[in-house]
Amino acid sequence: MSCVAADLRFRQVRQHRHGPLIAWRRGMDGSTPPLRMTTATRPTLTPLLLAVLALLSSFTPLSIDMYLPALPVIAIDLKGSPGDIQLTLSVFMVAFGAGQIFYGPAGDRFGRRPVILGGLVIYVVASAGCAFAAEAGHLIALRFLQGLAACGGVVLARTMVRDLAEKDQAARAMSLMLACTSIAPMLAPLLGGQVLWFAGWRAIFWLLAAIGIVGFAVAWFQLPETLRPEYRQPLVIGHVLKRFGELLRHRAFMGYAFAASFQFAALFSFISGSPFVFIERYGIAPREYGFVFGGMVVFMTIGSLLNARFVRQLGAGSILRWAVLVPAVAGTTAAILGWIEARYGTIGLWPFLACFAAQIATISLIGPNATAMALQRYPHMAGTASSLMGVLTFGMGAAFGAVVGQTFDGTIAPMTFSMAVAGMLCLLSHRLLVKER
Repeated sequence: MSCVAADLRFRQVRQHRHGPLIAWRRGMDGSTPPLRMTTATRPTLTPLLLAVLALLSSFTPLSIDMYLPALPVIAIDLKGSPGDIQLTLSVFMVAFGAGQIFYGPAGDRFGRRPVILGGLVIYVVASAGCAFAAEAGHLIALRFLQGLAACGGVVLARTMVRDLAEKDQAARAMSLMLACTSIAPMLAPLLGGQVLWFAGWRAIFWLLAAIGIVGFAVAWFQLPETLRPEYRQPLVIGHVLKRFGELLRHRAFMGYAFAASFQFAALFSFISGSPFVFIERYGIAPREYGFVFGGMVVFMTIGSLLNARFVRQLGAGSILRWAVLVPAVAGTTAAILGWIEARYGTIGLWPFLACFAAQIATISLIGPNATAMALQRYPHMAGTASSLMGVLTFGMGAAFGAVVGQTFDGTIAPMTFSMAVAGMLCLLSHRLLVKER
């Protein structure tokens, strides 16, 4: 929360005739129930609210990164192949993307708050179920359910920022939120490695269930409703499909969405392949893997802070225009190095780490800015637009991650090639679909 409070300035509350008001009501027992809305003023994007949204957005990296050091151990314990266990990552992302088809329109119909709370309940149940998995198939199915549950907080956290902020201000807020959220992937593999060492891999999922309970409590008492009553949309399948069709026909929206999606696909290629590459290929211990992964995330955090610092002066569109060049160059360089290593022998990990750091750092420059630019035209259906971006983003991530898992041959080449393809497609989708001004 300190990183938010240090940089995010309070905004003045603007009065709106039809806007919502956050009000407290005390129960008969003197307790304070969750925030409710009346129709006098809008809630504002305060540091506290941004911190709560960052917490909700952290469930994805926590659910993915905390058990990464345990993947080889899980494969042995459940008698599954590396490809089978990597599917627990891919199905999580497939479910995460597919679930957003529901969460966005549901958030536009019922409001952001109740949908988020419902998803957290399911998340706790699914996480506890993963701890009881007896075979790889069981874990894959439960991870699918966990992914469905986790996506609600993430997609609607982005939407709530869009409810309360516009364009560059929204991009700045999303960058700050990402900077705080990046603490999770930085610490999750470190924590997961320690839990694995002391209590085994099943304890990791019990810890995730406990974090889900904490998230539910925080959301129950601190999360307001940000959807204005006049922006509520009917949850009718025909209307939902019509809104999706409108978005799919919008050339610039798809350009921004694809740019963010392919950059995330590069990240998920790294997430899917790095545990086996680093631990089995380069001999890094599971407990040490978290430090290497956390070091990569540091660069993503730096990128978030830089974007938040300069987006007001330069604009989200200008930063995005230059940022999409980096993953194409860094990814291609890593792929060439990977081909050389696979053909002529090891050249060491450090050259690859430099390329990975550059490519991962630009996630913070591409994701928030592309999202803010894509959503700015659709305040009346921001939830649906955010959902479609989520479907594309996590669908691409799952597809690229599955390819890395199924083509893993004991070398770093499949992972670097996948990251290079994703980086080039990120650049091309932006250049070909987004009209430069």
